[in-house]
Amino acid sequence: MENTNKIANLVTGNIHPENKKKVLTEIHSNEESRKTFHKLKAAWVVFSFTKKKQDYEIEKSYLALHKKIQRHKYLPFDSKISYNLKYAAILFIVIGLPVLWYLMNQTSSAEANKKLKYVSVVADNGQMSKIILPDSSLVLLNSGTTLSYNSSYAITNRDLILKGQAYLQVKKDSKNPLTVTCNDLKVKVLGTEFDISAYPEDDKIQVVLETGCIQLLRTADDSFKYKLKPGEMAQYDVKLKDVVIEKVNTADYTTWKEGSLIFNDVPMADVTKRLERRFNIEIVVKDKEVYQSVFNANFKNEDLTEILEYIQYTCPIKYTVLKENNKTKRKIEFYYQPD
Repeated sequence: MENTNKIANLVTGNIHPENKKKVLTEIHSNEESRKTFHKLKAAWVVFSFTKKKQDYEIEKSYLALHKKIQRHKYLPFDSKISYNLKYAAILFIVIGLPVLWYLMNQTSSAEANKKLKYVSVVADNGQMSKIILPDSSLVLLNSGTTLSYNSSYAITNRDLILKGQAYLQVKKDSKNPLTVTCNDLKVKVLGTEFDISAYPEDDKIQVVLETGCIQLLRTADDSFKYKLKPGEMAQYDVKLKDVVIEKVNTADYTTWKEGSLIFNDVPMADVTKRLERRFNIEIVVKDKEVYQSVFNANFKNEDLTEILEYIQYTCPIKYTVLKENNKTKRKIEFYYQPD
């Protein structure tokens, strides 16, 4: 029970940073802890989607329900977690009526004046997540991504904070535009479908528009205003603070949500990053000449070994797997091997 309490605190964000790593290690190494984590996380995500309760009320109700669960042999609801896309993509879909009834009937007025709190949804490396925001907008999170929003989302604002890559189908609301903040770049939209990649370690933020219209803004520069049309991609240089817009085949940048990996003239440095996120591995480049390679390939259902073999066949690169262990991250070394 003590371990379950720690996992519940991790899910709700009520955990000391020093203890967070220990709990995550336990989740990754223990199957029972992993099941408990997925079950509680599914409940927490669904709880946070109700518009009728503030975030602090949701947390209070969730923790109360968690304590109630400990007193009973079986869960009072059916939480379904379906794994898709072959690579442990997580899709939170259904939670039973007893829990929804429980949430809707919990009230709390004493804490109504508390400050805004933030909800964060995370797709770990090796996973993808699909979520529905409180305004019914749909978001698909790629591996290694965190999406955050505050407790007034869909009430007084539609502000999102993104670290990583996401595909958004935005519910139209002309009176309350949705904004996605990545570093100092803001993407403003009324209703559309677009992809945005903004991993903290990348030098550029990439925005690809499929339908509708979006506007690019900067936090501290009112003169920075760019509009994208369908079929266009904007690449924003985080250091130089400038943007380049070009026509692209949007499928090359958005089919990751169906499980595809498409590489069109992609530098090997970017290839290794994408493989690390997708398969939750560590790639160590032993020779700097490896980065001279540019990779072209389309993958749909291939596993990691098949992809590595193809890289080795088409590029002057040799790979070695250093660790094969289901409970720890695999480490792979890349060597330069000229013809």
